Amino acid sequence: MREAEWLNGPASSGEGMRQMGAALHDLCQPLTTLRCRLELAGLTGTPEAYREAVSQGVAECEKLVKVVDSMREIVCSATCAAATEQDEEGEVAR
Repeated sequence: MREAEWLNGPASSGEGMRQMGAALHDLCQPLTTLRCRLELAGLTGTPEAYREAVSQGVAECEKLVKVVDSMREIVCSATCAAATEQDEEGEVAR
């Protein structure tokens, strides 16, 4: 998986959406790999193929967990940025 550029620091709401799009894109590769490995193991049907599919599946799941955790950070960052903007707008209106 390529280096995730969307992991860099807090973001505005618009930037957070762009980063979320990049993160969603990054989910595709490990999901495709996981699916293909499991399908190949099913076609082969040997115990060795199943063991390899499980091992590869676990590795791909670890990548997925990292991407999902990062997506949570993006959402939190965008939410905090939006709340800060609202607070600042409220202070200006006073």
